[in-house]
Amino acid sequence: YGSIGKNREENWKVCRECNIGEFPMIIMIGGAPCTGKSTLMRSILQELSGDEYALIEPMKLFPCQIHGDILVIGYYPEGETFGGTDKISHGAIPHFRKFIEQESPKWLHIVVEGDRFFRLKDVEWLIEKYDDAQVYVLEVTREVEEQRHKDRGDTQKEVWLKGRRSQIGNILTNMFIRDRIKVRQNNSEEAGESLKQEILKCLN
Repeated sequence: YGSIGKNREENWKVCRECNIGEFPMIIMIGGAPCTGKSTLMRSILQELSGDEYALIEPMKLFPCQIHGDILVIGYYPEGETFGGTDKISHGAIPHFRKFIEQESPKWLHIVVEGDRFFRLKDVEWLIEKYDDAQVYVLEVTREVEEQRHKDRGDTQKEVWLKGRRSQIGNILTNMFIRDRIKVRQNNSEEAGESLKQEILKCLN
């Protein structure tokens, strides 16, 4: 999983005791398959602390990485296409809100990427409870999506893919939260770099 920070125990103790505040900035990154969510997240993590991070599990079923005062939900092993929340048990889904409420006072930022917790009712809850929450939805053209599926050798059925697209569409058209959703096109390396810098500004 990469290098572990030398001061892991000290950093974790400080983070737990600092009681940063009741309302940290929570960033959620979602989107249909092959919109570049995991690639974006890995590039952000590399900028945050390079290979220096710590692995923890603050709550059962919720493996996380610590990057300074930032908590990232999920592990991102080197050399794996999928990581983050994609590898987290579906059994964690009902406990997402409890986890956020437990951990939010301890961190300056919390970052959640991927489909596991990107459900309409949880996005609604997050936006309503945390005023500073930033919710991103990545989009690509159908041509780019199809090419990325081919490049990855994906085997997902079209029915499943349509279901994922529909789930994202329901979030984007929900009248109560659509004005709080940041939709970003991610069709190229240049677009991904621009989005990375935008999110890094939120985290610095």
